[in-house]
Order: sequence, then C-alpha cells, then structure tokens
Amino acid sequence: MSVDFQALRTATREAAEQAFAEVRGAHPDEHFYAFALYTDDGVMTVEPAANTEEGFRRKVGDGRETNPAQSNYYRWATAEWAYEAAGSEHFQAAYDLLNVPERYDGDGAEEAEEEDPDEAFEEDERFVAFKKQVIETMVEALSRLDSEGFFGSGGVREEVTLFVSISDSDAAQEVENDSARKLNPPAVYERFAARYRV
Repeated sequence: MSVDFQALRTATREAAEQAFAEVRGAHPDEHFYAFALYTDDGVMTVEPAANTEEGFRRKVGDGRETNPAQSNYYRWATAEWAYEAAGSEHFQAAYDLLNVPERYDGDGAEEAEEEDPDEAFEEDERFVAFKKQVIETMVEALSRLDSEGFFGSGGVREEVTLFVSISDSDAAQEVENDSARKLNPPAVYERFAARYRV
C-alpha cells in the first residue's frame, strides 16, 4: 500500500482550514502575518503553525531583542511561533495517510544481508521523490485554501505570508523559499525571500 496523495491533499486542506480558523477565532484581536504547514525530515507528520505580530512581540520582548538576525529568526522560524502546532489534532487523518506500510515504491522491502550500495542509492532516490511529493501536496493544500479566499484578498492577503517548511532540516530554507514563491503574490514573496538578509 502506498500513500493516497489525493486523499492526503484533501485531508491536509481540511485540517489546515480547521486549525487556522480555530486559532484565528481564539485570538480575534491579534494580527496574523504568517501561516505555514511543516513536516519532519522523515516525512511522518504534517503540522500547522501560525504567528501574529503580537505573538512575535511577546517572543522578542517588545524591542529588547536588538540582534536583527535573531529577531528575523524569531519572526520566521515556525518553531518559535506563538501558535506552532496549534490545532495539530486536526491532522490525524493526514498522519494516518502518511504512515501506511510501504509508503512509497520500495519502502519496507526486506533488506539484503549485505546492502548493495546501488540499491541503497535507489531507495534514497525513491524517498527523495516521495518527500518532494508530500511537500507539493502540502503546498497544494495551502494554495487551495488561498484560492477559496481563506487568507483574504487584495491588501489583506498581502499582509499574510504562506509557506511550507521542514523542522530541523538543512533543506528548510530552500523548501520555504520555493513554497513561498508558489503561494504568495510577488511582493509578499520578495519580502519573505529577503527575511534573513541583515
């Protein structure tokens, strides 16, 4: 059995809508500037994250953080956000879909007594392709929500940045930039792409 990506896309979109609507409803006086979905390097989960200007200020201490690089990190690293993983319980269906036996072609195959380096490389290539497909599915789920007007339109939408990330991964910034380019108006993407330049 492999992952049903159509079902994963639907489950992720529905879970994101529930989680983000819930967190916005719980904090109606705060100004949300970013929503993200993230996974882990093993692609076992999909989690939501959101942050507000007020949550960011609480984190940096209303100006006590004077290091611009650190301040930018707090603004854009989902692990530092006020509402990181808020609503994660809505993602159980996505989790179940991602964690089926033999998640991708070749996954779960019995290992030979002595691992053939060519075989290991092929398995690695299969996992990389699987990971890429999961990330694209997460991007598509956010894109669908955006096209439905969930994040607003016009000037309201341009105040919000959407992206996908991978926690604790060397690939995080590349995934974030690529997904942000696909998900946001050009001006929003350009601001985001420059986030760590100080």
